[in-house]
This record gives sequence, C-alpha cells and structure tokens, in this order.
Amino acid sequence: MKAWRFALRLTFAGLLLLALAFASYRAGFNARCTTGSATAGLTGNQVKESRVLGFGWAANALACRVGEYVVMTPNGAGQGESAYILRKGRPFVIASAQETALFDDSGQRILFSVERANSNTSVTYTGLDPARGALIENFDLDADGTFDYRLTEINGRRVKQEYRVGEQWLETVEQDGRTGVVFNGQFMRVADAKKLSAKSTEAK
Repeated sequence: MKAWRFALRLTFAGLLLLALAFASYRAGFNARCTTGSATAGLTGNQVKESRVLGFGWAANALACRVGEYVVMTPNGAGQGESAYILRKGRPFVIASAQETALFDDSGQRILFSVERANSNTSVTYTGLDPARGALIENFDLDADGTFDYRLTEINGRRVKQEYRVGEQWLETVEQDGRTGVVFNGQFMRVADAKKLSAKSTEAK
C-alpha cells in the first residue's frame, strides 16, 4: 500500500468532515444531507491523485449524516459509483471501481482491501498475533489465494518485511545500499530468488 494513498484517504476524511460541519452550520443542525466541494484544501497533485483513486467527484459531493455515520457519494449521475463512509469522524469504508477498503475503529489501519488496477487485482488484510502483540499486514499481490508479501509490526514498530519465496518467508535485508533477501546463503533481489526457487521446484 503506497503511503501517499493512505495519507490521501485520511486527508479526505478531515476535509469532508469540515465541509459537512460548515454546510450543516449554514443549513441548520437538523440538516441530514449537504452538498458541495471537499477538495478546496487539496493541492493540485492531491486532486489528481484523488481522481486516480476514483474520487474525482469530491468536487461535487453529497454527504448525509446517518446516526454516527457520514455517507458521501457523487452528487449527480455519471460522476462515478464510488462512496466514502466515515464512522465517528474516521474513515470506515471506501468503495470505488479501483478499490474497496475496510478500516479499523481508529481509522488509521486498513483491515481488508481489494485493489483493482487494469487487469490485476490484489488483496490485503491485517491480522493480530496476540501472543506477540504483533500486527501482520498480508498482501496477495495477484489475488490467487497465496500471500506474497507481509509486514509485521510489534508495539507499533515495523520490524519485518518478508516475501514468500517458494514455501518459505524471507526477510528483506540491505547490503551495499541494495535491498534484497538471502536465499540459499546468497544475497540477491527478490525476483532472482523467486526464479531460482521455481527452477529448483521444477527440477524435483
């Protein structure tokens, strides 16, 4: 998950809440739905990135408060089919043609997401290992049912980045300014390790 994409989601959440609060103040606190732009506080690059994520409609959004939820959708036909749901003022669900994502209660971590880019689909989910107090973010990069990459955090510290190579997980290491893995006692790129592993499997 690219950091800028995650940061942009949180930025949108704050801007949309501010827009909703201001519009509700003008319309009266009993107003359930408001319309307007939530992109006024974004830079030009952020606006472009929002379009990539499928939220170009935020310039003309419909926001409705339903209990402790705020549901935002395009305000008009032909602007896309995506939606943004906040719970208690924090990101909760994002749904667009490019991505569907579910956040935890803090709105700071994605529990599950499906990303679609061109012909490729990837799946991500986060699990908890209570014994170690570890959060493990798992990535299935081609949605084939096998995890390819994972990130492990313990007590909020990212401590491991691992790739699946064959039937084993290899932690990334740095050597001479390069990032790779150690496979069969040799440092190499992840792609090279996977090729050697595949050849070894075929030879058996």
